[in-house]
Amino acid sequence: MIIFNKEKYEGIAAEDNAGIVGENLVSKVEFTVNGFVGKNTIAAIHLRFKDGSVNTVAPQTVKTVNNSTYIMWKIGKNDIFCHGWVEVQLELREEETTLQTDIVRLFAGESIPIEDNGFTNPNSETLALRDEAKKCWDKIAEQNKQIENNIKVIADSDITLKEEKANKVTLKADVTEESYPSVAYLENYYYDYNDVDDEIQNLKSSVDTKLNLKADKADTLAGYGITDAYDKTYINRSLNYKLDKRPFDTEPKYNSPNYITSGTVYNSVNSLRQTVVQNKADIEKSLANKYDAANNEIGSGELSPAQTIYEGSEGNFVYAKNGDAVTVSVNITSMLADKNYLQMSGLPFPSKAESRLASIAVYSTKNNLRNVRIDGSWIYISAPSDKFVEDEKMNFVVTYIIRR
Repeated sequence: MIIFNKEKYEGIAAEDNAGIVGENLVSKVEFTVNGFVGKNTIAAIHLRFKDGSVNTVAPQTVKTVNNSTYIMWKIGKNDIFCHGWVEVQLELREEETTLQTDIVRLFAGESIPIEDNGFTNPNSETLALRDEAKKCWDKIAEQNKQIENNIKVIADSDITLKEEKANKVTLKADVTEESYPSVAYLENYYYDYNDVDDEIQNLKSSVDTKLNLKADKADTLAGYGITDAYDKTYINRSLNYKLDKRPFDTEPKYNSPNYITSGTVYNSVNSLRQTVVQNKADIEKSLANKYDAANNEIGSGELSPAQTIYEGSEGNFVYAKNGDAVTVSVNITSMLADKNYLQMSGLPFPSKAESRLASIAVYSTKNNLRNVRIDGSWIYISAPSDKFVEDEKMNFVVTYIIRR
């Protein structure tokens, strides 16, 4: 009897080894796969052994039993050829349907046929001796390979240049490819650690001394202790008061680059200039304060749903009126979702009847295209190809002629 046992394998918990368990007489193994039924099922058994070898075999029998697929595998000598564990995976195909089971590790008993030139059916002791011998030979081969590598390194080296006392020299001029510096040479031509450290400390002390003598970084002359220099403020003030060196004109001349001297002419020109400037300011103030209350008006207001079915919609506006034309900046702050039409009333002035025959296209805050039309003091908003969405808002400006 050949038995595949659920045994614990090193490095794997016992519960992780649970899976397919096959039991057979002589060399026949049977498997049952529940929940897979087909008329033309093709099955394969994939195997991987302890030594890394792989094999795929076809079962001798594949048939449907109730709601399961029965598989019978007659083990041949070449199917299993390694003593120890074997990993098994069943694969079943039915037209376009493929089922692959989990890979399950099984453990073989001693009576499994083993492919071996020296033994037809060796026992476990023979196998153990053979495994130990193989390990020894592998170790010896590894050591031999390392010895060969070491020999090659030695053979490739020029041992004729190995260091000898006779090759050591003390003078720099005597150093050649065949000689080596002695300790005396190194002491004569190289600083040791203490010498270098002393030099560094001396250099550091010198640098620190010079740094202590440098002026601190400051933003002003006073920060450096300089008190007898002209500062920026003094120089700027002096330059502002400076008069360019030019001749003076006693009376105004056309395009003259010169100054006008003080006196009667200068005072007259200066008085006239002040009068012109004041008159200009007075005129600008008068124009700015001019206001025609009959033709101009600004204001704001709220929009309301035109019908009860649009309650919940909100909006407001600001406007500027000039004669019979009014410009309105509209802000629709709330639109009912899942609707495609909205009516709001409350515009500051009714529009002419012709306005209802025209519309404008406006993008909402959700980047959706909406049509806007004015009729009287009502605003109509429609969605041409979709519906309003949650939190959708609109901002637009319309200018129209007031109805008289």
